[in-house]
Amino acid sequence: MRLIDYLHIARRRWILISAITILCVAGAVGYSSMQPTTYQSTSRLYVTMATGTSVNDVYQGGLAAQQRVTSYVNLAASSNVAQRVVDQLGLPMSAGELQGKISASFPPATALLDVTVTDSTAEGAVMLTDAVVAQFRRLVDELETIQTDAAPAARVSVVDPATDPVAINGPNSRRLLGIGLLAGLALGCLAALVKDRMDRTIRTSHELGEILPIPVLAILDVGEPGAIGEARRLRTRLIQAGGGDSGMTVLLTSLSARSQPDVSVMLAKAFADSGRRVVLIDADTTGGGISNHLPVSDSGLADLLRTTSSPVDELSTCADSGISVLAIGSVDDRTSDLLASERLTQIVSALRFDFDYVVIDAAPVGSAADALTLSGRCDGTVAVVEMGRSTSPQVLGALATFDQGGSRLIGAVAISKKHANWLRKIFRRQNSGPIRTWNTGTEPQKEEPAIVLDATADTLEADR
Repeated sequence: MRLIDYLHIARRRWILISAITILCVAGAVGYSSMQPTTYQSTSRLYVTMATGTSVNDVYQGGLAAQQRVTSYVNLAASSNVAQRVVDQLGLPMSAGELQGKISASFPPATALLDVTVTDSTAEGAVMLTDAVVAQFRRLVDELETIQTDAAPAARVSVVDPATDPVAINGPNSRRLLGIGLLAGLALGCLAALVKDRMDRTIRTSHELGEILPIPVLAILDVGEPGAIGEARRLRTRLIQAGGGDSGMTVLLTSLSARSQPDVSVMLAKAFADSGRRVVLIDADTTGGGISNHLPVSDSGLADLLRTTSSPVDELSTCADSGISVLAIGSVDDRTSDLLASERLTQIVSALRFDFDYVVIDAAPVGSAADALTLSGRCDGTVAVVEMGRSTSPQVLGALATFDQGGSRLIGAVAISKKHANWLRKIFRRQNSGPIRTWNTGTEPQKEEPAIVLDATADTLEADR
C-alpha cells in the first residue's frame, strides 16, 4: 500500500483511532493516580577519628575516617539499625520492611555519609530518618568503643538534620502519559488497518471498477456542480451503447437496498436538455422512487396495469425541462406481479412510440425482484452503486442475479452517499388541465395556483 492509502484509512477511521488513544491515555492517568507516592528525607553525617593534635595525626585520622565511611554505608542500612528503630518507635512493620526503606551513600573521597529514608508521608519520612540516624550513631559508638569508659575511636556527627522532603519520589506522570499516548496511537492505527481490511464497503470508483465486470459509466456527486457534466457523459455513453441516436428504453436500479431516484431524474433531464423527447417512469414499488419526492399525480403505472387507459392520460410534465413523468400510482399486493404482464409491455411500447427515450426507475435489487422482471423489457440496464454504503459481496451478488436472468447490463453509475435533495430543488408544481405541469422557474404562473417546493428542503437522505 502507498502512503496515501494509509492516510485515507486514518481519515476514514479517525474516530476509532481517537477512541483507542483516549482509552490508553485515560488508562495511563488512572494507573498513575493509583500508584502510591513516596517521600524521601535525607540527613548528612560527618565521620571523625580520635587522633592526636599533630598535622600528621590529623591527616592519618582523615584517611581513617574515609575508610570508615565505606563500612558505615552498609551499617546504616543494616537490619540491626532497623530493628532498633522498630523497637524505639513501636512501628507496625518488621525490621526487614523498614530496612527496605533505608539507603546510605557517600560522596567519593570524603568523610561524609548521607542517610535516606522513604515513607508514604513527608512527616513519616522525617521521623524515620531522625530515628535511623540516632540508632546508627549509638551503634557506631558501641562498636568503636574498645575499652569501658573510654572514648570511641570514631564519632559520627550530624551535619544536616532531616528536614521536610523537597523531592517527591512518585510515578512519572509525564512519562506514563507519553507512553499511553504512543501506545494508543499505535493500537488505534493497527485496529483501523485491521478493520479497514475486513470492511468490504466500496468507497471509491476505483474500487468499484476493480470488482465490476461492467464499465463504470459515470461518477455522480448528486447536488454538486460537476454532477451535470457527469449526467451528460452518462447520456452520451448510453447513446453509444444503444447503437446511435435512435432512442432506447433504459432501466436504472440500485444494487443496494436503498432507492436512488436522483440518478434517473438527472439522466432524463440530460436527455431532455439535448432536445430528445423523454419520459421517466417510476416503477419502484417500494415507495422510494421519484413519486415519493415529487408532487406527481396520485394515479400512475400501477393503475394503468389494472386498466386499459392510455398512458398519456396519466403523465405529468415538466414544462421547462421537457421531462414527462409517469408516477407509480396506487400500489397493491399485485403490482409486482403485474410488472411481468403483457400489459406492461403495451404501456412501454405506447410510450416508446411517443418519446425518444424511456427511462424506468425500478426498485432496488436488494428490496424487490422488480428490476430483474423489468430488465427483460428494456434495451439495457444501468446499475447504480452508492459509494460508502454498498459492499462488494452485495454488488457482486446483485450482478449475479442479472446474469442468471439474461439481462443486458450496459454499465454502472457510482454516486456519493452524501447528496442533496436534487429532486425537490428543480421542480415547482403547476396545475394546468388534465396533464400536470411543473415549471423550473423561480416564480409560479400568476393565473394558476401553485404549490411551491422550497429549494432548501430537507435532503433526500433525511426523507428516507
